[in-house]
Order: sequence, then C-alpha cells, then structure tokens
Amino acid sequence: MSNNHVERMKDEHKELTVKIKALNTFIHSNEIFKTLDDLEQARMIKQAGFMEAYAETLASRIWVNQ
Repeated sequence: MSNNHVERMKDEHKELTVKIKALNTFIHSNEIFKTLDDLEQARMIKQAGFMEAYAETLASRIWVNQ
C-alpha cells in the first residue's frame, strides 16, 4: 500500500477522533443532550459507538500498513 494512502488514513483517523471526542463531550457533558427524547439520545450513543469502531478499524489498518 502506498505511503500516500496510509497518510490519508492517518488524516481521516485524526479527523474522526476529533469528531468522536466532540460527540462524546456533547453526550456526557452538555445539558442539551438531556433534553432530547430517548430515541434521539439512543441514536447519538449508537452513532458514537459506530464511529469508535470505525476509528479502531482505521487504526489497525494504519498499523498493519506502516
């Protein structure tokens, strides 16, 4: 795999990590989250989980291809 491709994965992982942190901060620290209905809260928590799994997959692909 080309270094350019690995660098793009690293960039994507870095951007995704920032988004995950922001979403988790909103879920755990923002009072607005508590005002959302239960289904929307559940969807956001599920989204965070999927994003974290995606980040883990990217990290393992980066590690294997270095």
